[in-house]
Amino acid sequence: MEKKEVKKVGIEPKIFFPSLIVVVILGYLVVRDLDAANAAINSLFGYVTNSWGWLFEWYMVIFGIIWAWLAFGPMKNNTLGEEKPEFSTGSWIFLMFASCTSAAVLYWGTIEAYYYIAYPPFAIEAFSPAAQEFGVAYSLFHWGPLPWAGYAVLTVAFGYFIYVKKINVMRPSGCVEAAIGEKLSKGWLGTIIDNFYIVALILAMGTSLGLATPLVTECIEWLFGIERTLQVDSAIIACWVIFNAICVAFGLTKGIKMASDVRSYLSIIMLVWVLIIGGTTFTVNYFTDSVGIMLDSLSRMLFYTDAIRDGGFPQGWTVFYWAWWVTFGIQMCIFLARISRGRTVREVCFVMVAGLTATTWSMWTILGSNTVNIMKQNLINIPQIVKDEGVPRAIIEAWAALPLSTITIWGFFILCFLATVTLINACSYTLAMSTCKEADGYTEPPLWVRLGWSVLVGIIGVTLLALGGLKPLQTAIIAGGFPLIFVNVLVLYSFFKDAKLNKWY
Repeated sequence: MEKKEVKKVGIEPKIFFPSLIVVVILGYLVVRDLDAANAAINSLFGYVTNSWGWLFEWYMVIFGIIWAWLAFGPMKNNTLGEEKPEFSTGSWIFLMFASCTSAAVLYWGTIEAYYYIAYPPFAIEAFSPAAQEFGVAYSLFHWGPLPWAGYAVLTVAFGYFIYVKKINVMRPSGCVEAAIGEKLSKGWLGTIIDNFYIVALILAMGTSLGLATPLVTECIEWLFGIERTLQVDSAIIACWVIFNAICVAFGLTKGIKMASDVRSYLSIIMLVWVLIIGGTTFTVNYFTDSVGIMLDSLSRMLFYTDAIRDGGFPQGWTVFYWAWWVTFGIQMCIFLARISRGRTVREVCFVMVAGLTATTWSMWTILGSNTVNIMKQNLINIPQIVKDEGVPRAIIEAWAALPLSTITIWGFFILCFLATVTLINACSYTLAMSTCKEADGYTEPPLWVRLGWSVLVGIIGVTLLALGGLKPLQTAIIAGGFPLIFVNVLVLYSFFKDAKLNKWY
């Protein structure tokens, strides 16, 4: 088949400018009065997680059931497009992993087990052996097959619209016509849906930078003695924007693919390094035990709202993480669909769940087990470091507690930097496609639009860092994820309706 000519496209004003204006106004209001912003953030977080947390939990369960139907049902052998796959299976998995994870996974992978031990679920005593048993088990739940299955479902839906229906807009409104009609999808309702999506994605990206940036600057302080300040954080974000410019200048198949491959290989090297020089036997045993704990408690984890004790664990963690997956869902799955041309529905379902679960489980097991082992052996006092110097410093000290600490921190520093570059690559690319006119699976969005979005995301990251603490980051994700639950469901309903009408199943 003759390859289509790659064309350049311009911006879509009704999508580009309203979302830009909303984000700028939100940023201004936050910076103008940080105390008032924090109060509003705490109020919003409490309302959504306590009143609507159950909705996020049911969303994940239902999407898991739909995944099983896609993987084994009548669609399983259908292909996303007529062309052969654009990437080898290995590069495809690397691109999926690199585009879906940033240095935020290094943040959570290292420190998440500590949180579950210090603030455990099910009214378990803090720092008790029972709490330690749930340290990695809950991480395997939050970063396991269920959320990846939800992504596979949306990836199939977007892949259908991009490569089977061949839509010419890479945003949600282009995928909901079958559900709400052409007039509404191309009119006011479609515009509102698209702007909700763009604003939520920018907030989510700012959250990832808010987690990743302190890790890099703490590495710099540990290696070079340069004290971490907001100015240093801002300089690091500026460097990411520059590196992103270099990658996107070479396009998807060269620059972004190359960056994702390098980052993925380095991730493997660093994980193997930590596994070898850390507590290898403890890690393997702890992982095995954690899988058993997770499976034994799975039904309670799935539907845990803590309505009687009202301790806040599921709201602060499970609901937060499900909102994280929901908020990134459209952006990630548009990108995942974009790189999955020529793959069958079953292939997308199984490779995405198996491949990405293997990568996230490996990361959380090795890094989380190392943290628990350090606490178990009293090598460093993580609770005291968190209290006195903050979570990012505790993460760096956990890595530095390993043998050959200088080499380890250098590797961690480079990996954090590259991991965030690859996520910014994917997000700025998708933001650009989503705010352009007639962008399809074959077009390259303008370079200046991709760079402009990466700069704006960097500014939001600095704003969230100025607020300080974890709660603003959690709230940004939850505020973005709540309306997108309904958008994601609408996209999926439209997919099934349109696929049925076109006899795709």
